Amino acid sequence: MGSTIPRRLGAGLLAAVAACYSPTGPAPSTPRIDYVDGAIEPVLVRGQSTVIEGFGFGDIQGTGGVTFPAASGAAVALVPDSASWSDREIRVTVPDSAISGAVAVTTGTGQRFTAAVHVLPRVPFNGATFSWSARTDFPQAPVGIALAAAEYPSGSGLRTVLYAAGGAEPIGGDSALIADSAVYVAQVSASGVIGAWARQHDTTNAVKNRALPVRRAFACAVVATRFNSRFNGTRLYVIGGIDSSGAAQASVLTASITADSDTSAFQFIEPLPAPVAGASAVVRGGRLYVIGGVGPGGQPRSSVFVGRIGLTGHIDGWYIEPPLAGSRAYGGAVVLDDRIVAFGGIADSADLGGGLDALPQRLVTSDTASLSLFSGFLSGAWAGGPALLPQGRSQFATLRVGTVTLLVGGICDGGVACPAETIAAGVGPDSLGAFTGPAGANTISGQGGGTVVGPAGAVWREGDGSYHGIVVGGMDLTSRLRVAGAWGF
Repeated sequence: MGSTIPRRLGAGLLAAVAACYSPTGPAPSTPRIDYVDGAIEPVLVRGQSTVIEGFGFGDIQGTGGVTFPAASGAAVALVPDSASWSDREIRVTVPDSAISGAVAVTTGTGQRFTAAVHVLPRVPFNGATFSWSARTDFPQAPVGIALAAAEYPSGSGLRTVLYAAGGAEPIGGDSALIADSAVYVAQVSASGVIGAWARQHDTTNAVKNRALPVRRAFACAVVATRFNSRFNGTRLYVIGGIDSSGAAQASVLTASITADSDTSAFQFIEPLPAPVAGASAVVRGGRLYVIGGVGPGGQPRSSVFVGRIGLTGHIDGWYIEPPLAGSRAYGGAVVLDDRIVAFGGIADSADLGGGLDALPQRLVTSDTASLSLFSGFLSGAWAGGPALLPQGRSQFATLRVGTVTLLVGGICDGGVACPAETIAAGVGPDSLGAFTGPAGANTISGQGGGTVVGPAGAVWREGDGSYHGIVVGGMDLTSRLRVAGAWGF
């Protein structure tokens, strides 16, 4: 079982763990590569930074190096500096000519270790010319859905499946919600077309039930596979959220899944250190980042939790990271190579899901902190960053599409529709630019989709490296009714 470890104690614990693997203590006996980018068999993109983990690389690089397969034979990967090579970890940049196959580490003593990797081309995403199209409507409970896209390498390409859990339906206005326990699976075909949303078996029989065993809305969802984690299987995780009474929860639920269904009953595993709903969740390097959100009383939090998906599918401890510079809920976040950025949202109590009223004030600000690509932990305190948004905004979907991040929908300060439905910011290895817009060649609202507040969003890739995205559900700010629509590009 995992544990909850404050970082003020976590540093000592990690030092103790490191001591267990020091040259004077027990150490793994067989030199090898264990993981690349925190995964058993990762999907990488040309030009990205990644970390190779293992044992026996040597304390210094010397004449050693890292090569990726290439059409012409092998491509040498850049090791940025001497600090990027150690006996157990190597940081490299994936070469521009790399292709899928076996990455190889050659040590200074001539030993050679390999591991399988899938490499995609780096395809620029044009935030100005992409186009929204209607996708298959979501069946029900579209407010506060936990949505995740899972990529599965298949032949020379990628197969994608969408998983959705929970959500809520408003009753008697937007301030009252009934949380749901339903779980849906949808297949994705070429060009981002979404198939029918298949509801998983929902019964009072605990053994046969494939829905959530409890009601949840405004939770986070992620999928762990051998392609993005250390877990040699496939599991769906539903993290936090509100229960049927509207109170934030610390629960983490997980079930085994396939590309067609969930195949086991959900079980409770290691809970978050504190209850949270409406948080931002990001997966990077086999780790889960849960940022901000609201607590049991609906008050926005400044908490940041990091957990790693373990070998058994459990969480190898939730670590309490340094808090945000200020409380933040129903906003967005991106995890970069050596930096993490949170932006937008609200800092004061509001109706469940953030509400549709003029108050609370929406945030225009950002918070930023340095991050270690090696450990996955923050390496410094959070500080207030620049105002990245053109106006205060909350309850939007955040879609990271390569070198661009999109904000879709939401509500702007004063409880009004935002001037631009979709805005975009450039993303560098360690930087997030200012959001500007409108982005895209058309709008969801212009096609009858409503002024959507609080949609769920997900992004995936094709085998050629091109991106697709989707936003699902939410409330229409104008009619104040729920929206069952799904829109993608």
